[in-house]
Amino acid sequence: MAPTRMPTVIVPYKWPITEPSHEDVFVYLRPETNGVRVESLLLRTIRNNPRYHENITIAYLANVPGDFIASNRIIEEHYSDRVYFTLNGKGAFTSEMRRRFEDYFGEDFAKAEILGAFEAMRRNSWSSEHLFELRVDPADVCVLNAQTVKRIEGLYVINYDIPAILHKNHARTDVAVMILRSNLESDEFQQLLDDIRESLVEGEVLSAATPLSHALHHSKSPFEQILDAKGYLYQPDGEHCPFETIRFTDWLIHHGLELSVIRGLLRYPILAFREPDGRVVEEHLFVYTEGDTYHTARQKLDRVVAQVLTR
Repeated sequence: MAPTRMPTVIVPYKWPITEPSHEDVFVYLRPETNGVRVESLLLRTIRNNPRYHENITIAYLANVPGDFIASNRIIEEHYSDRVYFTLNGKGAFTSEMRRRFEDYFGEDFAKAEILGAFEAMRRNSWSSEHLFELRVDPADVCVLNAQTVKRIEGLYVINYDIPAILHKNHARTDVAVMILRSNLESDEFQQLLDDIRESLVEGEVLSAATPLSHALHHSKSPFEQILDAKGYLYQPDGEHCPFETIRFTDWLIHHGLELSVIRGLLRYPILAFREPDGRVVEEHLFVYTEGDTYHTARQKLDRVVAQVLTR
């Protein structure tokens, strides 16, 4: 058996941080769109716009081999929260998720046929690709604590996309990863993503109707940046960059959080938050802080009143 290939680091991670106001956003290409062309179009979009070019630097660029990803179970670890719900089905739902399910679908949770995606595939002899491609009315899809519930002819399937995600990321599929160290405002960064998508459509990489998420992943919240770094941030010798050097981890440490607390938030990200009006809401940390700045995400942690231990 051939030895496992190691990550090829093209631009080593730039540390320590010399731009205190900048934030690190991970971008990695989906396995089915990996390639020099997609990477070239993305970087050209940044280079050709003065605003982007002046406020974004490439703080890391690497190719992570598929066999390395597989042997280190990077995909399973990255999606471990969603895989847990997919494997455990309705039994994994919190009481708040059950209530919201009933409110949204108008059906008794206890009586509803709710299956994790793997069990739904087994019972219906579906392939992962068939389940992924099944189209339903948008009203038949509900997201509860970052878990997607799709109604398919009276059957409720939890995280229909997880089997396809795990299947597509195999040992022969390398992943190109980069960090965009950005000083853009959140609305400007969203415009950058829109411009990248337009470039990919013009370059015939994406169809006009295909969302950008089919071509690449980007960190949608500061806490997701940490999760992305845990999976894809490596030193030139193939070793992980130390956890405390991850941009947002370092920022949180300097703003009063201990490493153990940060690790605990990643492992158990479903939390109860007290809103400014006094209501207590249960939400997944990544969703609750999506699009937030580092300061806003840190402030929201002060609202936490409980943590749900799901596994």
